[in-house]
Amino acid sequence: MAVFDLHCHLLPGIDDGPDTLAGSLAMARAAVGDGITTVTCTPHMIRQYPTAPEDVHRAVDEFRDALREEDIPLRVLPGGEISLEWLPRMSDDDLRAASLGGTGRWLLLEVPFQGWPIQLPRVLDGLELRGFGVVLAHPERNASVQTAPDRMRDIVGRGALVQLTASSLTGDHGARAKAAGEALLRNGMASTG
Repeated sequence: MAVFDLHCHLLPGIDDGPDTLAGSLAMARAAVGDGITTVTCTPHMIRQYPTAPEDVHRAVDEFRDALREEDIPLRVLPGGEISLEWLPRMSDDDLRAASLGGTGRWLLLEVPFQGWPIQLPRVLDGLELRGFGVVLAHPERNASVQTAPDRMRDIVGRGALVQLTASSLTGDHGARAKAAGEALLRNGMASTG
């Protein structure tokens, strides 16, 4: 059975993930130990980490070689975690290259931790017209969603998928993130498989 980690900062030295190859390999071993078979490497694409999609693809290729050398049975795919502020800087070709798994279809968009992005419905509509679907990263960690998880209903109704951070559901990001994540799951606003 394939078990996917859709949103992971695994590549060494690219963003706020591991600084070294050794750290990335340790994370890969831990993922395999947890039963994960495939990881989508999703470095930040944001002002603080302006990662280019071609750099992600190169880093994934290099990391695949390191995994083979270490005999770590983990499949890694390219992607990106794109901030709403960075999105207008990206061409359609950039977006296809930054899509989850490099398939050209699904984009992982980062939901900010504070404030609600009122432009989000318009952004989703625009991306759909351009042929892209959206997966929203960790909305349960957003303070506005924690206060009113039901605000995600319209966004999900527009076709967006919701990705929850596992450590939110275990309480590692606090009681509010845990409660919001559980509410999103309970009310069918987060995908589980």
